Amino acid sequence: MTYVVEGLADSTVRFDDGSSLLVTGPVGAGREAALDVLDDISGSETVVFISTNDGAASAVDWFGERGVDTTVRLGIVDASGSSMPVPEGLPVERLGSPGDLTGMSLGFAKLAQRFEQAGSGDRIRVGLVSVSTLLMYADVQTVFRFLHVFTSRIRSGGLLGVFTLEPGMHDDQTVNTVRAIFDCEARVDEDETVDLRGTGFTKG
Repeated sequence: MTYVVEGLADSTVRFDDGSSLLVTGPVGAGREAALDVLDDISGSETVVFISTNDGAASAVDWFGERGVDTTVRLGIVDASGSSMPVPEGLPVERLGSPGDLTGMSLGFAKLAQRFEQAGSGDRIRVGLVSVSTLLMYADVQTVFRFLHVFTSRIRSGGLLGVFTLEPGMHDDQTVNTVRAIFDCEARVDEDETVDLRGTGFTKG
């Protein structure tokens, strides 16, 4: 099976089960491109969204505006430190800081288990916005290890991972170190043009 995304890079893109995509570009455009991949769910697919900058309430608004049934299809790991209320019943794991990488892993595992128990846990699109924020709280080696383990879990579980990075915030060595972890990359320009490259997907 594959994860289908309509209209990405002006095409229908099918990502192989277990693939992880790095979306690189300016903050706003990169986030929008990542949401384009995450919200195109079908069948019993669900979304686990890890937010480092914006609170869970903002994430609910983003996905709701895109037509996702947030009452049954969305779980959020909120590492922003926000305490803004969210709709009752929405599964949210709150962390105190984007530097709590262990908490992110545990929060994701709890939400994935919750979806599995509900009968919809085997087809999950996992989003993390953004890796750049993680790099503000931990050194590149620590973030590399975290991402390596996390993408391995995505691969073994047959999930789809979508992560964002703002290259302008980092030196070339850091960007290339992070880039090497992922199967494929969507490079997004200011005008939101997407250049998709790498492996783990087919277009058309």
